[in-house]
Amino acid sequence: MTLANNIIEFPKNSVKPKNANDEKELIKSFEENKKIYVDHLVEHYTHQLINKLGMHGFDVYENEFLRNYFYNCEVLRMVLYDSLNIYHPLKEHVKETIDKFEKEDINTDI
Repeated sequence: MTLANNIIEFPKNSVKPKNANDEKELIKSFEENKKIYVDHLVEHYTHQLINKLGMHGFDVYENEFLRNYFYNCEVLRMVLYDSLNIYHPLKEHVKETIDKFEKEDINTDI
């Protein structure tokens, strides 16, 4: 199946609640489906970005680059999870790092 470059296909795999009448089960399955969707987006865009960086001459196969890039991908996942009020284990670390940058007056403008 061919898709246009700007269209993200919603993941076909999703979590269905075991008991659709149980509110907790519905909330849990909804949260899991949001995670699946975010994970799909992160995978899609980070693959595109690393391919582009490789085409621009960066050695994307170098071990240290890949380790740092993986960290970057997880931070992106954390940002998207956080925007949907989903826990990610890097949240506190990122908050502490940003607070440190602000305290040291390191430019964090985009």
